[in-house]
Parts: sequence; structure tokens; C-alpha cells
Amino acid sequence: MPRRAIVSAALLAAVALVACSRGRVPYQERMARLESRFAAATRAGSTVKGVLVEGNSLFNGTTSPQSRPYGQPYASDEELRAAKISAERNSKIFVLTRDGTLYYPTVKRGERASGSQNSPRIPRILTEQQKHGQKKLFTWATLVPLVGREVELLGEVYPGHGGVKGIAIEAISFEGEYLVGK
Repeated sequence: MPRRAIVSAALLAAVALVACSRGRVPYQERMARLESRFAAATRAGSTVKGVLVEGNSLFNGTTSPQSRPYGQPYASDEELRAAKISAERNSKIFVLTRDGTLYYPTVKRGERASGSQNSPRIPRILTEQQKHGQKKLFTWATLVPLVGREVELLGEVYPGHGGVKGIAIEAISFEGEYLVGK
């Protein structure tokens, strides 16, 4: 390849790289913006706080998390394990709030779903105590390992159908450790 062509290709690649990086916000800045939006939404009361429950057992009557005390949707560890296995096998996951409202995680309005809504990594908002704690915590989470736990979500809420509202999750916050695969 002639030297001129190599220089042209390198120059073109450099220009493309600069063009791609323009408008890109660094990760730290994106997370700082998301944290401030999350804090403002929490103060305004516009976040959704609830317990993640697995849908198949909820709707077929195998379990009844809606009739148990808030924060304790499953009666035993075996029941929770079965719900997590079902969720892992692509059962729907819902957020059950204290007032009994169900929210279904969905994509943003106008986007098409191209896979399981249980698997995307959701940015995790850490409290100041979690940030400065002894253990380094994951800065993201997926929904399946969190079945049975209380979470707080930031996202756009849609009216939904049949009493189930939709929520396009932007960020998640929860207490405790998050262990992938547990």
C-alpha cells in the first residue's frame, strides 16, 4: 500500500475517532447527573419504591406476594429460590409497591424490545454510606438477582393496561450487596 494511502487512512480514522467522541459525556459526569436527577426525583416523590416479584407464580396463583407483609413477598427460601429460577428462565418481573400497584419494566416509548427486560444492566445509584463503605459495590444491577428485594427506581412511568403500569427504568437504588448469580 502506498505511503500516501496509509497516511490518508490514518488521518481518516483519527477524524472519525474525534467525531465519535464529540458529544460523548464521560462516565463519571453521566453518573453524577443521574445521581442528582435521582435525588431530586426522590425528594419530589416521583421514584417508584417496591419489591421485585416474579410474574408467573404471581399470576398463576402459586405464590401470593401481594397478600404478604410489604418487603416479605415470599414465605420461605425455597419459594424465593423457585421464583428466581422462574425469573431467570425469562418469566416477567414486576415491581409490587406498598399500595399494591404493579409496575412492569419496559423499554422507553418508541423503542422496540429486542430481548429480555430482565437482563439489561441498570445503573445503580449508591448512597454516600455505600460509596464510602468498606466493600466496593457493583455500580450496576440486573433484575433477576434482586427478586424478593426492595428497590427504588427512577424512570418514566406509563399508564399500562389492566392495572399494571409500565416503567422504563433509568436507574436503581437498593440496600445491601449485589452478588451476580446469587
